[in-house]
Amino acid sequence: MIRIYLLLIIGFFCLKISYSQYFIWNAGTDNFFDNREYFNKYVEPQSMLGTQIFASAGFLVDENNSFYGGFNFLHEYGSKPAYANIKPTMYFRHASRNAKVYMGSFSRRNLITHPNVLLTDTFKYYRPNVEGIYLEFSKPWGSQTAWLDWTSRQTETDRETFLIGGTGTLMPAKWFLQYNFLMYHYAGTAIPDSTDHIRDNGGLTFHGGINLSENTFLDSLCFKTGLTFSYDRLRHVYDTDLRLGSLTELYASYNFFGLRTTNYFGEGQIQMVGDGLYSAKFYNRTDLIIYFFKKNRVKSFVEFSLHFLPEVVDVSQKFSIYIDISGKKEISAIN
Repeated sequence: MIRIYLLLIIGFFCLKISYSQYFIWNAGTDNFFDNREYFNKYVEPQSMLGTQIFASAGFLVDENNSFYGGFNFLHEYGSKPAYANIKPTMYFRHASRNAKVYMGSFSRRNLITHPNVLLTDTFKYYRPNVEGIYLEFSKPWGSQTAWLDWTSRQTETDRETFLIGGTGTLMPAKWFLQYNFLMYHYAGTAIPDSTDHIRDNGGLTFHGGINLSENTFLDSLCFKTGLTFSYDRLRHVYDTDLRLGSLTELYASYNFFGLRTTNYFGEGQIQMVGDGLYSAKFYNRTDLIIYFFKKNRVKSFVEFSLHFLPEVVDVSQKFSIYIDISGKKEISAIN
């Protein structure tokens, strides 16, 4: 299957070269060490160490439209290499002044930016690609995104699951308003089962904030606060359960140092794909970040985190090196 897939990509490139003027590629590696020393009742401790290699290439058909094909490979240290960890990357991209459209299997990096309370950050390790569609519309005063990620196709043994999300931002100046929405549809298999019920789950965050990065000596200074709620229903078993809480975040950085603190108060959230630590009635996460490289092609940081929960304080550490060698080269069209 891998050989057939590679032959299709090569054939696609050879076909498109007669109509294209630019050869474009996106390649690099994302190396991570994420050690979570948790001793609480909300989530299990885990250590994640691995390397992702991503590579895709395509052609710029015209000023706004392009096609890509490639792969993303994840290898976790200490595990045996598995072909199942090779994920295809194939998508169409449209980018104009006020709109972006992605359709196919494409990287979620820099596109899906939902807070952890809605979507856990482990998705970037184990599901680096969105398989569906992403839409973005922007103006100087704000933007709106919407996306669909089909996470499992229904078969006789596999459930049908998908994610729908969106982000809207209003930025009149340094003050801003923003919301994030997420819905997770967890259906059954193709074979009916009386004990298998459809589950509807999701949530919404809404907050306002201020960005003072241009008004201080700091590189970044941003504060935002607002509300978050989740909903959960298992059809024919229990009605919709709504949970409400407040969410506040402060981020500041200067030179090679960054500090982020996030506070949650309220009813324990119910999010199937969110960070389980927000199922506590109180949760504070404080991150101290040291940036080693902040260039476009090489980015590296180490992060030390404290997690304050009722009756317990946990710690975690994270180290990351991200290398991007994407580029574009003009070619001569073949008639």
